[in-house]
Amino acid sequence: MKSLAIIIPPRRIDAPMLLSCLGVWRKEYNLKIFSVDARITHGMTFEHIKTQDLEELYSECFDAIAVMGGAGTKEYLWNNINVIAQLQEFDKARKLVAGIGLGAIVLAQAGILVGKKATINNSVELVIQLSSYGAIFMPDDVVALKWIITGNGKDVEAFAQAVSNWLRTSLRQTIK
Repeated sequence: MKSLAIIIPPRRIDAPMLLSCLGVWRKEYNLKIFSVDARITHGMTFEHIKTQDLEELYSECFDAIAVMGGAGTKEYLWNNINVIAQLQEFDKARKLVAGIGLGAIVLAQAGILVGKKATINNSVELVIQLSSYGAIFMPDDVVALKWIITGNGKDVEAFAQAVSNWLRTSLRQTIK
C-alpha cells in the first residue's frame, strides 16, 4: 500500500480542504499527518485526526508528500526550513510532491517549481509570490507535471484525484 505524508499548519488550516482530500485518499493509501508543532494542533475542530511532529517524518517511509493550504500555512509553513528540506528530499528522490492553495508557495520556496508550470489562487499578490520563486503561473485548478502537482484550492476534489492518480500510476510502474 502506498504511503502519503500530509503536512499541515498547527493552526488555521483549511479544514474542509483537508477533510475533502482525506475522504479521497484514506481508503487507498497509508496516510500520516505531520505538523511543524503537533502539540498545538489539539485545538483543531477535528481532534480525531492524529497529528505527528514533522521531526518524525522520514522520507524513505513515504511515496509522496502533500502540503495543505489555509491561513496558517502562510504563518507556519512558508519559509520553514524543515518543511522545505523535506520537500527537497522528496523531489530529489522523484517522489510525488504536491501543494494545494498556499501550500503551493511552500513548494516554490523549496525551489521545486523553478521554470515549471504551477497554479495558485488567481490573486495578484499570490501570483507574484509564486512567480518570484521562478514558477510559471497557470490559471488552471490543478497542474500536474511528472512528480509535482499544484492545486489552486478551487477544485479540491480534482487535486486529491490527481494525487491519487499519480500514486496509482506509480504503483503500476513498480509492479512491472
